[in-house]
Amino acid sequence: MSALPATIAQREFLEFSRRRRALLIKMAFPLVVGVPLLTGSAPPFYAAMALTMLITIIGALGTGAVFSRERALGMQVRYRLLPRRQGVVLLERLAASAAIDLAQLAPILLLAALRHPGALEWWPSLLLAVTGTVLCANVVGALASTFTTAPGEVMLYVLLPLLPAFYLAGVFAPVRTPVQRIASVFLPMTYLHDGL
Repeated sequence: MSALPATIAQREFLEFSRRRRALLIKMAFPLVVGVPLLTGSAPPFYAAMALTMLITIIGALGTGAVFSRERALGMQVRYRLLPRRQGVVLLERLAASAAIDLAQLAPILLLAALRHPGALEWWPSLLLAVTGTVLCANVVGALASTFTTAPGEVMLYVLLPLLPAFYLAGVFAPVRTPVQRIASVFLPMTYLHDGL
């Protein structure tokens, strides 16, 4: 018999590791998509585009689906009853979700480091860009989960702001217009795409 988690982050990690089949799928998905991109002959721009989209969507969809499922089960009400400020509870949940997403992405990042050992001086900035992108994507997922309790619908709501953000960040095509230049400064996907 296991002890109850003492913090919200511990609860998030426990829930993540409890469902073995889902854990296997969540850990394998980035590898299934990322390994062919890193080991194949894809042009660097297209590989960076696909990896940027993969990293962003993993963060947004995971958080959105979990938050909407918890809302449907009544867990959100339980979180509101905790004797803590709601903003702190939300930030702790988002940080735990981001840590889980980074654990999912760690094998891909390790493979990228092994494939390009000469570019190690860029890794601190790349890791910062990955972390910032995952955190922002988690916020988008949390926001999308407030619109519906169905995880499938959350997946659609997540893509609505992300697709224009990918365009503005220069993920699909290089940044050319003044509007894109201004917007791309504020989007972490810009720096992630450039780093990859």
